[in-house]
Amino acid sequence: MSYIKSISLISFLFLFSLSTFACTTFVLQKDSSLVFGRNLDWVSDDGAIIVNSRNTKKTALVFPPEQPVTWTSKYGSISFNQFGKEFPFGGINEKGLVVEIMLVAGNYPKKDNRPALNELQWIQYQLDNSLSVEEVIASDKLIRISKANQNLHFLVCDKKGNTAVIEFSSKGMTVYQGNDLPIPVLENDTYFTSLEKNENKQNCRFRSAANMLAKYNPKSNSPIEYSFTILDKVALAGSWSIVYDIKNMEIHFKTSSNKSLRKVSVDEFDFSCKKLGKLYDLKQKDKGNIGGKFQNYSAKTNRNFLKAALKSNGIRFEEIILERFYNYAGSCFCLEG
Repeated sequence: MSYIKSISLISFLFLFSLSTFACTTFVLQKDSSLVFGRNLDWVSDDGAIIVNSRNTKKTALVFPPEQPVTWTSKYGSISFNQFGKEFPFGGINEKGLVVEIMLVAGNYPKKDNRPALNELQWIQYQLDNSLSVEEVIASDKLIRISKANQNLHFLVCDKKGNTAVIEFSSKGMTVYQGNDLPIPVLENDTYFTSLEKNENKQNCRFRSAANMLAKYNPKSNSPIEYSFTILDKVALAGSWSIVYDIKNMEIHFKTSSNKSLRKVSVDEFDFSCKKLGKLYDLKQKDKGNIGGKFQNYSAKTNRNFLKAALKSNGIRFEEIILERFYNYAGSCFCLEG
């Protein structure tokens, strides 16, 4: 099989796995609370929490004829990854910016003069470089998600509580924020479609989450507990349920194979790229604070996580492509002396 045909097959297989991808996300903001809830409903709860360093130079993994984006991370972050380091499904950076993804029908922008990066690296790029929702939106002038057969859209929130839904089409980026974002919830329909379904009182995860957000009473429930109640209500497979407490810079989570609540504080990590990288296996049977349970990152461990994810998702890659993904994280290098 030729190299180009291999890439086409790999893209198809990877995107086929994403067709099983369903999510619900929301932002709960009331009084002094600022909480971001996220359900990943997928075929597998394999994966790792990755500590990502600042001052690390990266070049996006895309294939010809795309020209890759090159950047240096400004901020450290903690992300939830299934397909290895640098390819997150979502996360929070040290400045309190949260980015999470959901599958949606649609298209990506047409190829132009902007350098490209794949849809999962778009998340890492934003965590690496953006302090605010406005900076995420402004980055569209500089970078482009490379064309694919499936489309993802994004819910983004920063530490000031600014929230936006970001979607893409062949015409470019569409942003819902401010008055255009009356309900800070996102599922696997376009935001406009979800608003219509909600207005028509159609049963869906969007409507369920929206109704529960409207009923939240801070005198009766903590925002963290209530957010998990919402996530439980709208869960399908419930592979990952994550609550980001943005004000307090904490991440609370549970998985389908470990229903015990676990948490970790963003502020307890050193994001210097001179330090050994850290990761946490989501399959571990821990509970409570797991900050001390992170292990040192290694290329071998990262390879094992990627292998496990490919197996659990039923994806098979040509060896030449696998090596690109296995070795990608090693191509990112620290700029600190």
